[in-house]
Amino acid sequence: MTEKRSIVPVVILVIVFLIIGFAGGYIIAGTQNHQTTKSVAPLSVFAAGSLKYALGDNFKPTFENITGIQVGMTFSGSVGGAREVTAGTPYDVFISAAAGVIPQILMPNYTKWMVIFSSNEMAVTWTNSSYNIPSNQFWFENISAPHIIVAASNASLDPSGFQAIEMIKLAGILYTNWSNPYVKEAFDYNFSQFMVYNKAWNQWFGPNGQLAKDNYGGNYPVNDSMALYDQLFQYKLKVGDLKLTTVEIGLDGYLQSGAADYALTYKSQAINQGLNYYKNQQGGNGLPGWINLGSVNKSMVQFYTEVNSSGPSVDNIGNFPGGPILYSATILVNTKNQAEANQFIYYLITSLGQSYLSSSEFDPIATPYLYGQGPSFLSGITIPVPSYIPTSSYEEI
Repeated sequence: MTEKRSIVPVVILVIVFLIIGFAGGYIIAGTQNHQTTKSVAPLSVFAAGSLKYALGDNFKPTFENITGIQVGMTFSGSVGGAREVTAGTPYDVFISAAAGVIPQILMPNYTKWMVIFSSNEMAVTWTNSSYNIPSNQFWFENISAPHIIVAASNASLDPSGFQAIEMIKLAGILYTNWSNPYVKEAFDYNFSQFMVYNKAWNQWFGPNGQLAKDNYGGNYPVNDSMALYDQLFQYKLKVGDLKLTTVEIGLDGYLQSGAADYALTYKSQAINQGLNYYKNQQGGNGLPGWINLGSVNKSMVQFYTEVNSSGPSVDNIGNFPGGPILYSATILVNTKNQAEANQFIYYLITSLGQSYLSSSEFDPIATPYLYGQGPSFLSGITIPVPSYIPTSSYEEI
């Protein structure tokens, strides 16, 4: 499979960053103009699996070329990675796909702060063209249809698992509850447009709906906002049509092997792994910002909190309020490469890292959010977490 990712030429980036460093006169960890000597040992970095292409393939070699710092990177599920730290694995830098992993598992014993630097979006993905979902189709019908196999990450091990659960629950509210003020805002107060989706929802899930006629799953009441969740994470799980994996980066294997027809994963994964994903008529993510968990818009964030992360007993991280997908990074307190780790974080959250994140379809935050008391070099390039983002989005997993 051909990987679809943009790589900014190394030479151009080097020139740009030398100019920026000279003009701004930045000083990081006592080293002027972003230059350092090579580390005695490689900087050890753990990162969420979804960052493998943006950071491992693209950012890492450019960072090494600019700074002379050698980096060893491990990519896996963020929850599992944090537990590796608590078990004694000596990482220098830790990067999570769910901001709450760091405060809940690593603070205060392993770090005192984190910087939130990017968001991401959930998407419905596939590889086999026979499962194509045109923009004018209702995606929830495709993934809940009889004998269609869906793959997702296990919520107790990987953030994209419980984020998939939250996305599915939000869709139920969006397509069934016109009395919700955020639903009205989402449809620009156009009741007729809402009814297009609402009618399709009830004709599929409702009493004597298509699923009931097919004798596959429940016979749900009218406007049951939990019907899609129940169909996927209860019924399909029970009959073996929902497959769970330990980390989102491996979901493409399920699709390519035919073990699954659709996967619920990040839009960045679809782009970087060459997966097809459900799009709107404009070519963007067909899952709107109101449900894809990719926005830091105030109204959308508040809508996210109306669901929780709770899933079935075998796939359950706990009952935490929904929130945007926020990527965060920190330096662990036991690092022996403090100056090098400082530079890695600096380049990650400023122009170099942002360019690679953008090219991999992440949504870097222009001025990253700082949580806790971070190193002094972050004071001029970060701001506090906005008050409208609930603490549950970045303090709990």
